[in-house]
Amino acid sequence: MREVEVKLATTPAALERLQALPLLARMADGPAVHRHQVTTYYDTPDLALAARGLALRVRRQGGRRVQTVKTWASDAGTAAAAGRREWEWELPADGDGPDRALLPAAIAGLLSEAQWAEVAARFATDIHRTALLLHPDPRTSVELALDQGEVRLSVPGAGDETTWPVAEVELELKGGRVAALFEVAAALHHHAPLRLTTGSKADAGLRLLTGKPAAAVPAHPAALTPVTTVAEGFRHATRQAVGHLLENATVLLESGDAQALREMAAASRRLDTALRLLRVVIGLTPAAGLAWTKAAVNPHADAADALRRRLIPLRTLLETARAWHRLAERAALLPDRKGAAGLSKRQRLVLDHAATQGRRRVMKHLRGAGHTALMLDLAAWIEGGGWASPALDQPLRTVAPHLLADLQDKVAKALARLDLAPPPAPGAKSVAKSVVPGQKTPPDTDALERLRRRAQRLYETAEVCRGLYPVTTAKPKGAKAGTKTSAGKRPAADPLAPLTRLHAAVTAPALARQAAQLVAQLAKATGPKARSTRLLSRLAQEEAAALAKLPTTWRGYSRRRMFWIVGR
Repeated sequence: MREVEVKLATTPAALERLQALPLLARMADGPAVHRHQVTTYYDTPDLALAARGLALRVRRQGGRRVQTVKTWASDAGTAAAAGRREWEWELPADGDGPDRALLPAAIAGLLSEAQWAEVAARFATDIHRTALLLHPDPRTSVELALDQGEVRLSVPGAGDETTWPVAEVELELKGGRVAALFEVAAALHHHAPLRLTTGSKADAGLRLLTGKPAAAVPAHPAALTPVTTVAEGFRHATRQAVGHLLENATVLLESGDAQALREMAAASRRLDTALRLLRVVIGLTPAAGLAWTKAAVNPHADAADALRRRLIPLRTLLETARAWHRLAERAALLPDRKGAAGLSKRQRLVLDHAATQGRRRVMKHLRGAGHTALMLDLAAWIEGGGWASPALDQPLRTVAPHLLADLQDKVAKALARLDLAPPPAPGAKSVAKSVVPGQKTPPDTDALERLRRRAQRLYETAEVCRGLYPVTTAKPKGAKAGTKTSAGKRPAADPLAPLTRLHAAVTAPALARQAAQLVAQLAKATGPKARSTRLLSRLAQEEAAALAKLPTTWRGYSRRRMFWIVGR
């Protein structure tokens, strides 16, 4: 089987409030069912099953025992919903532990005989569940579970038992529309505070068992193919971005991992880019050949704009927090000797406080009702698919070159507005100063930031579209046509490499300017110091050097035929 479910963290008081909602009574198919479930998870001492992406558990409910194998990783392919494969078997009620003989050979063969001999109970969940079968519409069935209890360790000799409290709402799709999961969740959230999460009870058990806090989760690679349509590409990109955002929001709230901020900021930018691009494509209709013309006003384009605007407060908080953390990481590498080009002790304390406060503001926002409402509305809109149209059934591979070319033109225009000096002639020496040679004043901060944002959108869009153009292999250097080599073919160079270099070159001066502004804020708050003055001078030199290299980098990039042009 494959389950698709949405998990929402809440409080015991909110669970009581939800049980009495008339809204649930109107959608319910029969009365609520109350169950007491004790679920024990089994693994080897070194967690060999978990390392292979599987969880083996036995659930006791009344006089019934059920053995289940579940995959840890989500493969739902849906925004903000967990989807996992599972296998179930009934066990004798009077037994104890799992029955290995019931496992398929493919699963049983993952461990050796010696490893299976070490499989034992590692942790358990003790949950009181109130379950209802809901019908939000005639063709959709959703099982609602209100869970309260705890996760506890079940390791022999562990001494005092460690527990983790549980209060959550689970919505599992039994049949019908995926979007209904989020619509029901949004209706419940209107009456009681809920927080969309990707963490499970089993995840909490593993953290208790290993003592390892939740860690930042990197983005999953895009999985597009040359036959992916525009609609499929958009849905895939937004699902990936929403899932990436939620996974790291859960990590940030549970462990405070600063790296989760970085991942969340990247996810929010990808989501903003995807919504912007959909806004453009929705407003177009395919004409003859590959030409596109503006279509009539589309209300779904306005909806995409509205959702993107609602994301702005989170993006602003994330970018601000990331800026302070970047400066704190940089300051930690600076020498702390007297007279060094760093920060005073007081400024370092103020900087650490600013970075901590930035992270806390993000966490406060994530716990707010508005953030959950936005995530649920966004997921329901993506999965509802009302924005789809015949125009979006076109292959993304035919549309992507036009979108990428337009984004590339915008980068070129933003770069031209900086009015940088032309690149020096080959062999000529250039000296980085506080102002780029040939330029009267440093570029405007807004112009620098505009260039950075446009380069970021171009890079993110190209990264998603890379799967549309399969990378071929190339012969080893020096090999002649028609000759055989023992080394075989070597992988082709990364098709994104030129754009990666351009993106790094555009980002460097913008980040140096941003860091200088933050250092100036510290100096203003703590009193001017020689150290901060020297650091500001160093940052100005870094910005000038990065700006001086930009024309050369752009010239090298513009001479390359990127993969979306070659693949047309």
